[in-house]
Amino acid sequence: MGVQRVVAFGRRHAWQTSAAAIVAIISSICGIVLSVQAMTGGSFIVGYFGAAASGDVLIWGVLIVAALWLPRKTSPTA
Repeated sequence: MGVQRVVAFGRRHAWQTSAAAIVAIISSICGIVLSVQAMTGGSFIVGYFGAAASGDVLIWGVLIVAALWLPRKTSPTA
């Protein structure tokens, strides 16, 4: 139900929601890079959890953009 609400809000405010999702995608990519550096140069567990959290944000950002901009399947009318 949460995803449906986000997509419904996003359809009304497509460009703003897309911009926020793109910012989330870019920041999560930066977070993954920093997490890999933390895994190799410092605490492995901190880098591991950082990469997991950043990966989740990346997936949500991509799903929101895809749900907003991919063509919708319309039901046939009688």
